[in-house]
Amino acid sequence: MTHDTDESGHPFKIDICLEDDKGNTRKAFLRRDLEGSFSEDDQVNTRKTTYEDGLGALLVDPHFLLLHVPDDGGKMKIIQPANNLYHRNQMIKRINETKQDTPSCYYALSHLWGLTENNRYLWHEIGDYVDDEEGNPVDPVSMRPEKRDALLKLLKEYPDSYWWVDVLCARTDTPLDIMGDIYSCCFECIAMIDCEPNLIRKIHAMSKKKIEFDELYCIKRKTEQRWPTYKELCETKAPQQIKRLCTFFDSKWWQRVWTWQEMALPLGDIRFMAETDTHRLHTNTITLDELLKYNTMVTSIQVCEGYNMLDEVDVSALKAVCGAVSSNLSNAAFAKYSNSRRLAGGVDHIYHTIESLRQSNRRCYDPVDYVYGVLGMMRIKIPRMDDSNKVWRHFLTKLDDLLPTRYGSFINIAGHIDLQKFETIGEIYTILDKTLQRIE
Repeated sequence: MTHDTDESGHPFKIDICLEDDKGNTRKAFLRRDLEGSFSEDDQVNTRKTTYEDGLGALLVDPHFLLLHVPDDGGKMKIIQPANNLYHRNQMIKRINETKQDTPSCYYALSHLWGLTENNRYLWHEIGDYVDDEEGNPVDPVSMRPEKRDALLKLLKEYPDSYWWVDVLCARTDTPLDIMGDIYSCCFECIAMIDCEPNLIRKIHAMSKKKIEFDELYCIKRKTEQRWPTYKELCETKAPQQIKRLCTFFDSKWWQRVWTWQEMALPLGDIRFMAETDTHRLHTNTITLDELLKYNTMVTSIQVCEGYNMLDEVDVSALKAVCGAVSSNLSNAAFAKYSNSRRLAGGVDHIYHTIESLRQSNRRCYDPVDYVYGVLGMMRIKIPRMDDSNKVWRHFLTKLDDLLPTRYGSFINIAGHIDLQKFETIGEIYTILDKTLQRIE
């Protein structure tokens, strides 16, 4: 995809170079979660094209805005790459010339709004820090007070960088399906999560014990016993670590529909930080990949023997904690797998996305978001409407256009559903999954 020309007349084109990828880092980035019947090279090339097209489409889309953090510590500014040749070319140059594993040019923020009808938490002072596209102080935006200092500190830690922050970069006319490319193509998604500021640091403090567990696990898998005993697991502090992870997953960020998509879409890392943390230490952040590595620890506790060290109440409580952590980890892993299918092209990913959503207990305050909040993963375009049931039926007609059917249609079988009567997205997409089984 070509975008204008530089001063010498040469066209600017996004072209992620793999030939000089000496450490294979960019190929590894494009290979993440690959599996299927096609050759790996074919899949990497398909992903490369999809990724380049997604970035290219964003940079010429007038609805795509970014926050630019200057390198001199000055005031930040909202820019529109489609109409700002300098910044657009700077970003394309960074993408093409990067030596890092993620060939992108901006970060994306994921956070929990937590607003109420009675309090929109308007941040009036934001105009002291950010100018709009015209160079004027931005209008007040909604953001809970406890997050503001952490966000400003985070942004200042990345001089000469670009960010997509929804409260600053999204407008009422921004197409909701654009979120698919925005989160998929970011350099890294920073998730500001509503947990205690020192919780992630406490999880990292157990890293040596995690190494001990990994070594124990590898040894046991080669024996007839196969799994560590509960006593052995206690020596690696595994039960205590799983309890910390359970507290982490209890955060409201893990309960919202929009943040599910923001977790699933990025091909780069998803890095979590406490929304009130202003220290910006490496040990105060953790990536989704790091979290997923705890799956074997959870399973080991679930299947181990030797619970006679505990009374029945403690055993029941520990198994409940493990079940909660296991559910969150498996849901996250399957969501990422669904995204890998999306990047492969075609419509096959929609089946996997519906199956992934069926397993989720996430919820939203406005029923329309049960559809709008996942459009980026579905790659479906639907205009903004306020009536949740009209949105749902429009969504079903889109599915009928995309997916082959034999014995009926989505709209005829599931069109009667009233989204306002459901409490979780899993309840809705379980019905849709059953509908899919009937019409395949």
